[in-house]
Amino acid sequence: MTHGVLGLVVCPMTDDNLIYSLRKDVEDKKVVVVNNDSCGPVKKKLERYFIPYQAVTWREITSHSFEFDPDEYSILIQTINLGLHSKPEKLKSTVEEITEDMQPFVDAMGFYLGTCGNYDWNIPRWCEQKGFKPAAMFTDKDGNLCHDCVGINIAGGPKYHDMQQKYTGHLYMFPAMATNYDEFMEADQAESAATEASLTPEMREVLGIEPGRDGYMRWLLSLGGYEYILKLDTGLGDKEEFERDLQKVSERTHLKIKVAEDGWADLQPTEDLYKKCKSFLQA
Repeated sequence: MTHGVLGLVVCPMTDDNLIYSLRKDVEDKKVVVVNNDSCGPVKKKLERYFIPYQAVTWREITSHSFEFDPDEYSILIQTINLGLHSKPEKLKSTVEEITEDMQPFVDAMGFYLGTCGNYDWNIPRWCEQKGFKPAAMFTDKDGNLCHDCVGINIAGGPKYHDMQQKYTGHLYMFPAMATNYDEFMEADQAESAATEASLTPEMREVLGIEPGRDGYMRWLLSLGGYEYILKLDTGLGDKEEFERDLQKVSERTHLKIKVAEDGWADLQPTEDLYKKCKSFLQA
């Protein structure tokens, strides 16, 4: 039997992975979501799959006006802004600050995010060094960190390297990437937005850049040698929504869709992370 509070820090790019585990876990649990400006997607998905939850403010937690039952299995979810993936230092400091703030209120922690440029950032090890509650994050079957959301969904870095060799010139798309395409690309290309704004119509014509933001993105993708979207069907999220969003991205980027062969998508990191998180509360 599981009891205690599991604190989770969740990026919108991996909330499908969390929802998958919550749906699969038949044990009674109390899910609590901290209201902030990035919690909308996870609340929407909890409602979509009829997973009961309670939304609270962080002040309600810290003031003890909301309290957990120590004999129950509770999950406290703090979401972070998707755009932080393009600012590694800010991502690191934000997650570490949230982690420190959550310590008095949780018994263990899980991190539903990648390192996103902070390649030596082992958060569970950092927690251990700080004397914090036990923690876990996405790793491959050998315990190596999954550094970004693609690696999380194909089970690690070595496999990622193999996929890059096999599928050169492909834009990798799994459900959360297709759904969050605009926000992800805007954050990833924040600096290029200023460059685009400085281009005159004459300059765009000479460079062969079509009008609008999509035209500029198509030009950038062509410079990078992209020809295809690689569809990685993890089985997560809403299938119809994935197909619809994937088609929209294809139309906007003018990239043809290619389906990855069976075996590339892998939920091992997702399965293992939730299992390890729960194990901390089963001693």
